Amino acid sequence: MDTAHRTGGVKYECLLFEYMLEHLHIEESEVPKMCLDLYREYGTTMAGLKVLGYEFDNDEFHAYVHGRLPYEKLKPDPVLRNLLLSMPQRKIIFTNADHGHAVQVLNRLGLEDCFEGIIYFETLNPPKQINHMDVPDDNHVLTDLTECGCFNSHPQILCKPSVEAFEAAIRIADVDPKKTIFFDDSVRNVASAKIAGLHTVIVGHSDLVPGADHALSSIHNIKEALPEIWEIEEGNQQQKIQAPRVETMVLA
Repeated sequence: MDTAHRTGGVKYECLLFEYMLEHLHIEESEVPKMCLDLYREYGTTMAGLKVLGYEFDNDEFHAYVHGRLPYEKLKPDPVLRNLLLSMPQRKIIFTNADHGHAVQVLNRLGLEDCFEGIIYFETLNPPKQINHMDVPDDNHVLTDLTECGCFNSHPQILCKPSVEAFEAAIRIADVDPKKTIFFDDSVRNVASAKIAGLHTVIVGHSDLVPGADHALSSIHNIKEALPEIWEIEEGNQQQKIQAPRVETMVLA
């Protein structure tokens, strides 16, 4: 969901800065550098603020910083939708974003029924000792799949690019990392995904980065760059990929 944040651009940064100023009473001169430093060190500014001891409600933070983003700037992406629907594998989203933000972005892009489920902020950082991944029902309405015993008991926020977050997501989604491809536009997320054992694709780059098995300048080029997702050559016959080669696609 980093791409969606960039769509909001300056608006997202302004809301984050505003929250830190008005709700956490951090000195204005310190906010920009603190945001960047915490993002680099802890994966998200929010996670870093928690480590520093700032106390605030996670839902209120997300409502303030994400809830007022200009989602109307996001338009349906029929090309990506058709590509996703044509893939024979399971498809799951793994995002640091909260549930509301993730669903809003998917709806705006017209991709709400393209994925089996979503692993989002609340999945790895539930308010209670439970874990859940959103899965669509027969009407493509996202509902909670709750599993006991896989909750995050750590006081710190669990999020990408932590390898521990990837390992937790792999357990929750119940996938074999050796048979799973992970797509992300973040270099550090791709590096951590590789350490966790996933096959990796860096999106938005023409060249490989550390930890990436493939590079895509655009997600729309996926079929040309990775045709093996859809088909393999056997003599003159082309067949869809079957397990055990690739079973799951994880997009971030």
